[in-house]
Amino acid sequence: MPTTRRELLTAGAGATLGMNMNLPTDGTISGVTRPPKHRPRLAVLLTQYAAGSHGVCYCTKFLEGKQFDDHYEAPLCDVASIHLMEIAKNDVGVDTAKRHNVKMYPSIATALCCGGDTLAVDGVAIIGEHGNYPVNEKEQMLYPRREMFDQVVNVFRQSGRVVPLFNDKHLSWNWEWAKYMWRTIQEMKIPYMAGSSLPFAKYAPFVPLPRGQKLDHVIAIGYGGFESYGFHAIETGQFVVEKREGGEKGVKWIQFYSGKAVWEAMNAGVFPKDIAEAAFSKTWKPNGKPYDFTHEVFAYDIEYLDGQRMTVLMPNGYCQEFGFAYRVQGESEIVASSYMLDDLPRLKHFSATTRALEEMYISGKPTAPSSRCVLTTGILAYGIESKVRGGVKIYPKDLKIAYQPLATPDHWKEVLS
Repeated sequence: MPTTRRELLTAGAGATLGMNMNLPTDGTISGVTRPPKHRPRLAVLLTQYAAGSHGVCYCTKFLEGKQFDDHYEAPLCDVASIHLMEIAKNDVGVDTAKRHNVKMYPSIATALCCGGDTLAVDGVAIIGEHGNYPVNEKEQMLYPRREMFDQVVNVFRQSGRVVPLFNDKHLSWNWEWAKYMWRTIQEMKIPYMAGSSLPFAKYAPFVPLPRGQKLDHVIAIGYGGFESYGFHAIETGQFVVEKREGGEKGVKWIQFYSGKAVWEAMNAGVFPKDIAEAAFSKTWKPNGKPYDFTHEVFAYDIEYLDGQRMTVLMPNGYCQEFGFAYRVQGESEIVASSYMLDDLPRLKHFSATTRALEEMYISGKPTAPSSRCVLTTGILAYGIESKVRGGVKIYPKDLKIAYQPLATPDHWKEVLS
């Protein structure tokens, strides 16, 4: 198994829904080009804040600012409170909180209320990633994101108001719980964002993304564990495929492949070899050929309700990168690119995500479609179910999730010069 991004980070640092979920389009926001007059106060809730954890990726950037390729952007929000569920052996959260004079609270409720008896912050971030949690029979890590969400929502209800909420990565390992969470978000009209940092990261070459065009088969590539990093790889592809003609309509079926069956499927024409090879050709540090590897090689094969196809390939051993490739129908050119994510201390792909979150906290409106993460959470869940059932094709009846992508604000710059 190759080194994962998580391991690199650590080494570098001392109730069901209805059948048709036609979800509302999330609003756009105007650009935030200078610090707001009122700086939102945030409560950051973490399962763990160790060196190299997502606590460093998000909370530290909320506190200390965002580094990009050639410039630095100061924080636009203030962290008012922190709740930390687990103190790791290599914890940096306690010292970071002390250094920035941020009080740590013993519970989620007291953190949201800053020790009082009603909601006292303008935004909440749930960083339910990392920590010591059990693994179930499907090999899913049982992070308590639903439990953390429930406690946040209880404070919202008791206080009679809501504030923008972010959930790091997929909503929950349990799809039924994830649907409950999304229904609650809609009913309470909570401004909400969730998901991977990949949709905000810079890819190279900086190729154009599709804009309302019909697409041939889309290929996404990734690496790592089929759940923890499979989610990142699925979001990498969904960020591209959602921009096709008509926007997102939802998923018809999902099938999981592993080992040599991945390459056998490619050779049988299940997914196009030329588009896959275009994606592989953009990796920065390949190791031999992808077909040389079969151990810990995974694929999520997907057909959408409008007939669009996407395959997510995870050729562990070949590369430790994410990327994508697509071709517009009727054209010969294949467009491909790759993400080369950097290590501590810069973590610029998380800088871009943090900036997007800050603007949600300031404006009260999501800067990315909340529905994307609901759909990718479901794709991941049914993909894992396909794996458990021997790679059968699964036809979900609750992934009819429709939404439109949002335009990237012009003032979001990775490079100024």
